[in-house]
Amino acid sequence: MGIRDSYENGVFSWVDLMTSEPMEAKQFYTELFGWTFQDMPMDTGGVYSMAFKGDRSVAAISAIPPNMAMPPCWQTYITVEDLEATVQSWQDNGGSVEMAPFDVMDAGRMAVVKDPTGAVVSLWQAKSHIGAGLVNEVNTFCWTELQTRGADKAAEFYQAVFGWELEVDEKPPNYISTKVKGHYNCGMFDMNKANLPAEIPSTWAVYFNVANLDESLAIVNRLGGKALMEPIDIEPGRFTTIMDPQGATVALMQANNPDD
Repeated sequence: MGIRDSYENGVFSWVDLMTSEPMEAKQFYTELFGWTFQDMPMDTGGVYSMAFKGDRSVAAISAIPPNMAMPPCWQTYITVEDLEATVQSWQDNGGSVEMAPFDVMDAGRMAVVKDPTGAVVSLWQAKSHIGAGLVNEVNTFCWTELQTRGADKAAEFYQAVFGWELEVDEKPPNYISTKVKGHYNCGMFDMNKANLPAEIPSTWAVYFNVANLDESLAIVNRLGGKALMEPIDIEPGRFTTIMDPQGATVALMQANNPDD
């Protein structure tokens, strides 16, 4: 159902985890999701461990570089057709550049950017690596959500850069869903409207689909992770956010009808 061989411009296509203990993280996610891994050397040194469900790539795990002071975190990537033009548009509309465009061997070309509300995301111009070969199915990436302060401002920004179609829920906290060519792409959630603590930074949150949320949470607890909140029932399904044993947060969603 969720097989992908290419992505449209402006579509989220890849997620990866940068962590302090990649071997331990691989063991955790192998037991949680049933993934297998293929280790690939990086041109900057270190190893990029590609995660697979069957013969399709679904995510990756790598070590935080020694020269980067950052906590373990899941990262998101947006496919773009022309990286330089998108970076220019990003800046023209008020965003900033954290890492200028660079080549990732023969896999593709990327840049790391920050939107006007402070959330960081990567832009990906594919070569040999198009992104995830499988999405939305059980134990694969199924959604990403901008958790920010100023979702209206963010929506205007991303619409200007990518032309995303916006759907705003009329009920508070006025959740914003986006589409690309009629297909759901991501969501935006305003933390101010939900009265969340001011110290929580803006971020793009990653969601993985699971077959049974309660069973997945039992595995998380057994392996040393923890749920950060009680599961919540919403129209698309039932979800919660967890923290893995190394400290990275990710959402698990028992989806009702994942969009293809």
